[in-house]
Amino acid sequence: ATGVFGTDGRGLAEGLDGRENVISLRTCGKALGCEGALLCGPTAMREFIVNRGRGFIFSTAPSPLMALAVGEALRIIADEPARRKRLWDLIATAERVLAPYGVAATGSQILPLVLGDAARTMHVAGAIQAAGFDVRGIRPPTVPEGTSRLRISLTLNAAVADIEALGKVIGEALQ
Repeated sequence: ATGVFGTDGRGLAEGLDGRENVISLRTCGKALGCEGALLCGPTAMREFIVNRGRGFIFSTAPSPLMALAVGEALRIIADEPARRKRLWDLIATAERVLAPYGVAATGSQILPLVLGDAARTMHVAGAIQAAGFDVRGIRPPTVPEGTSRLRISLTLNAAVADIEALGKVIGEALQ
C-alpha cells in the first residue's frame, strides 16, 4: 500500500495517525523499487528490536546505497502526487475495461480474475504471458482450493492502450 494509498502515499497505516502503539511494516520492494523493509512504531518497540531482536541483530544491514535509494523513493512518493493520481486513473480505466471479462474491481492496483480451476488458470495465464503481459496465475496453497485466479498488477509503466490490449488478450484467452 506504500506509494499507492494515503494522501501522501504513506499507505493504509496513514489512517491510524494519532493512535497509540501502532506498528507498521512497509516493504521497500514494489512501489519503492528497492529491497528490504521498514519497521515503524513507537520508540520503545524500535529500541527493543534493535537491542533484542536476534533476527535483526544478526542480519546484514542494508547497504548505504540501498538506504539512500529508499529515502529518495519515499521523497518522490511524498513530493510527486501526480504519479499517484496517474496510477489511480489507470486503476479506474482497468476496472472499467476489464470488468466485462470478470476482473473484479478492488479499489487497488491489484486486480484479480478468479477462474476457480488451477489448471485452467495456469493455461490462461500462459496465453496472456505469451502475448507479452506479466499476469501471474495464483493457485493453492496460496489461495483456497477452487479459487485459483489471475493476478493483474498495475504500475505506472502501463498506458491506457496497454490495458485495452490486455482486455482483448484476456477475452481471447478465456475462450
